[in-house]
Amino acid sequence: MSADEKWHLYYWPSLPGRGDFVRLMFEEMGVEYVDVGRVEGVQAVLQYYNGTAPGFPVYCPPIIRRGDLVMNGTPAILQYLGKVSGMYPDGDENEAHGWQINAIVTDLMGEGHDAYHPVKRTGTYDSQKEAAAPMIKQFREERLPKYLGYLERVLKLNEKNGFFLGSKITYVDIAVFHALRAAEFQFPEDYKSLPIPTLRAFKERMATRPRIAAFLESPRCIPFCGNSMM
Repeated sequence: MSADEKWHLYYWPSLPGRGDFVRLMFEEMGVEYVDVGRVEGVQAVLQYYNGTAPGFPVYCPPIIRRGDLVMNGTPAILQYLGKVSGMYPDGDENEAHGWQINAIVTDLMGEGHDAYHPVKRTGTYDSQKEAAAPMIKQFREERLPKYLGYLERVLKLNEKNGFFLGSKITYVDIAVFHALRAAEFQFPEDYKSLPIPTLRAFKERMATRPRIAAFLESPRCIPFCGNSMM
């Protein structure tokens, strides 16, 4: 793999979704990348989604490619990019806790999505609104407070450093930041009223990092859809 080869991201061109976890990593890393779906259209993403592209088999977007490397799986991608960029927790214990937090963020986003798509995960929200209503209510009242309360407790352990693990930014901070962005957009009143002051301050602080701030203000940042933390 040549050092000057660009990264390629394959994700749906019309929503941030799980693709923004990867976009935010690339942006904070300060590397050039091609957002293939937005440049070439959805068919370029579908060739990987349908299993017809060359290279190591992948299951679904987001997918990254650079040289011979092809991989998918949001938490796996974040961990890999963290390692190759230096945005990885130092020490075995922090590494293990990073895996733990990353898995919980993945669960949070998955449950947020599924609350809006309880009948068919790949179906539209509008096609299952009636079935989704009680699931969304339960997610707001029970699951979201539990997830964000947990992340608040974890962050407070390292509050003096301003990050989740250690004294530098890692992929874990990027993962939580995007999850908080999605939660605030989708459930603004809940986000504002929950007892998570450390998390809210963390999100605001992350948003001021120069590369992230530039991304958020740029056309590269796709608006949230408003239906399922996507």
